[in-house]
Amino acid sequence: MAGWTHIRGWGGNLVIRELLQLPDGRIGSKWMEEITPDTGQPRMLADTIDGERTFPADSRSFLLEFTVQPVGMSSGRIGVSFLPKNGEQASCELQLRLDDLRAQFGPGSLHGFADNQKSLREGGAPHGNGDYAIENLIGVDRPFNVRVIVKSDDKIGGALIDAEIAGQRTMLTYRPDLLVRKLLFRLENAELRHVQTAPL
Repeated sequence: MAGWTHIRGWGGNLVIRELLQLPDGRIGSKWMEEITPDTGQPRMLADTIDGERTFPADSRSFLLEFTVQPVGMSSGRIGVSFLPKNGEQASCELQLRLDDLRAQFGPGSLHGFADNQKSLREGGAPHGNGDYAIENLIGVDRPFNVRVIVKSDDKIGGALIDAEIAGQRTMLTYRPDLLVRKLLFRLENAELRHVQTAPL
């Protein structure tokens, strides 16, 4: 599956996904191994994160990886805010809600989780590449991996943030005027393990 992203101006980026036929008939998506960017030496941010932690982002463009360890059955919320050097202007939060099997992009914040965003079914606009939610996450009832590419590019005047959740769902957002310099992790009833970044 391929398509062009919506950004400011006239041109966007080409995004390609590998579609997955799941045993129950559903269609999932994941990154294509052949076109996933190469990375440099990874840096371990933390073996374990629970509660709230902030780390600097050493590179303009990087891969973030971690494993989500749910604390209870069908519960837990994880937020990762991608923040500029100072404040929260133009920032973005990737939020995973395990209780209702949703993921979303919303405004990043220094002080709390982003408000609930709408899915396509609820009247949201995923095609706008801004704030939106997806429903019916797959494979999050047990420990699962999350990978996020943050690609800063002067040509597009901001950053693309591309997430792969449990190797079975993907979502993408474009954040104008954002240069990610900090990562803020915020967790409820969940734990992150093996949190690392690697420059693209």
